[in-house]
Amino acid sequence: MKKIVLTGLMTTLLLADFTMTYEMDSGLDGKLYEVIEYKDANHVKLSFYKKEDQNSTNAEGQYLIDGRHYTVLKENGQLTYMDMDKIDGATSKLEDELNVSREQNAPEEKPFFTILNRGAPQVVSGIRGEVWEVESEEDGRRYKEEIVVTNNRDVVDAMKISFDILKQFGEGPYGMEIDHDMESMMLVTDGYALLLAEGIRFVKLSSEELPDNLFVLPKDAVDGMKNLPEIDEAQKDAGKRILKSMLE
Repeated sequence: MKKIVLTGLMTTLLLADFTMTYEMDSGLDGKLYEVIEYKDANHVKLSFYKKEDQNSTNAEGQYLIDGRHYTVLKENGQLTYMDMDKIDGATSKLEDELNVSREQNAPEEKPFFTILNRGAPQVVSGIRGEVWEVESEEDGRRYKEEIVVTNNRDVVDAMKISFDILKQFGEGPYGMEIDHDMESMMLVTDGYALLLAEGIRFVKLSSEELPDNLFVLPKDAVDGMKNLPEIDEAQKDAGKRILKSMLE
């Protein structure tokens, strides 16, 4: 019993601070790097950048600072931030005013991959994995491919924690929707996480302590909500009608 408790404690301590990086194919314009830096449940940074793009910076992304959610973007060369909790609060208030709800029937959830065969071992970025032949379905078509997955406890635990955070953010890099399919693709089963597939590759997992000043808004970022143009009541009413028709 003591051994089990100690093992669980060691895992918790290891993942108290972690940085996990994946490389993704962003199409013709190069590789996109997604970096999740996790200190605790209230201090997380999700950044995404392109090494080939000199204007791309890992200051852009999603931040959880003292439990509050912010988005940082670069617009016309200037970093701007938005308080997403404030926006969500205003949206909820507006939905109450319009007497509408975003609740929808939950779609049937099923694994992204169907596992056909489990094959030979393969190491990706220093992490031992194994090759699986899998089948997936997209737009009504079925695809077979080989992927590499790992049951490395640290990688799997870091992935689970990351998805808990990503679901709070509601999106990943460049507005990528964080839904069940995305989670099922990265967490292939309860005990395995994805290391390598077409267009995505695990880069590293580090357990080095993260400094507190990482989880602050960039000092040169300006409030993106501060200088929004004023709208009159007629424009507000027109906007409410459009929003209501979209949500119903």
